[in-house]
Amino acid sequence: MRKWRVGSVSMGLSLILLGVLLFVSQLSGTQMIEPLLVWWPLILIVLGIEIVVYLFLSKQEQPIVKYDFLSILFVGIIGMIGIGFTLLSSIGLVDEVQSMIGAEHQTLNLPEVEEKISNNISRIVLETSSSTSKIEATEENELHIFGTYRATVLPKADPILSKKEDYVFTKVIGDTMYITVKDPSTKSGPFSTYTTIEPTIVVPNYIRLEVRGNQNNITLYPGSLENHWNVDGVAFVSVHVSKENDLLLSAISRNELANGNVTWDEITTTEKGGVDEVYEEESHDLLYNGKLKLGDGTYQLSIFNSDLVSVNLVEKM
Repeated sequence: MRKWRVGSVSMGLSLILLGVLLFVSQLSGTQMIEPLLVWWPLILIVLGIEIVVYLFLSKQEQPIVKYDFLSILFVGIIGMIGIGFTLLSSIGLVDEVQSMIGAEHQTLNLPEVEEKISNNISRIVLETSSSTSKIEATEENELHIFGTYRATVLPKADPILSKKEDYVFTKVIGDTMYITVKDPSTKSGPFSTYTTIEPTIVVPNYIRLEVRGNQNNITLYPGSLENHWNVDGVAFVSVHVSKENDLLLSAISRNELANGNVTWDEITTTEKGGVDEVYEEESHDLLYNGKLKLGDGTYQLSIFNSDLVSVNLVEKM
């Protein structure tokens, strides 16, 4: 007569259930991790029931539980793995790994912004944050923002930027419209994600524009400008103008202005002054001041606090 060793039934049922789950997951194409997290506690329940049944059916006054060592080892390993997955799942690590395995880097379209400009608006303040932006002038009385963004896209996840409010904030105070391009959220750590946006911003050419940067890159297409533009705090500014423009371009840069294909009318240098933050000594860095007049120079395009300025003369835009 064969002796019943506790653990044999538990291991057998565990193998049957595990095989069924694997078979079903293969047929349906579903992921195995979620059923596994729900299934593994049943092993401990079955093992506990097996022990209780063994003691109940035993005819000994002081029954001694005899275990099947290999079966108990198998059940114990699965139980420890299940406990580990449950702990990792509770802190979100399993979801992170599961998501990152199928993550892709994609270039997607930004939600478009199209807004009529009120007739009483005479000034636009544009905060570009850290985005790489293109700014153009138009004769239309409208604000347009469009472009692309590059992001880490997780499987079955909603678009990171699904509506214009996700990356643009606008507010009108008096005769001034404030436009802020928001920096998208990023996730650091071993499962880091990133999102970078490259918007094209089109503003009316007759409204005064003030661009405020955060050491980012900006490309300007002033077109037939009919008001003044100021650009402050942008690391690299690329300007595309034509001989038909009627503007006075002035730039203050921390590097030489020998970029682009134009010949500046005047370039002077001044000492920056101040204190070098690294060596705590007086700084004597030079600032390069350039001026370029096109047409009568009626309208001003002024660039301040920039590391590098490139001006290119192109055909009529």
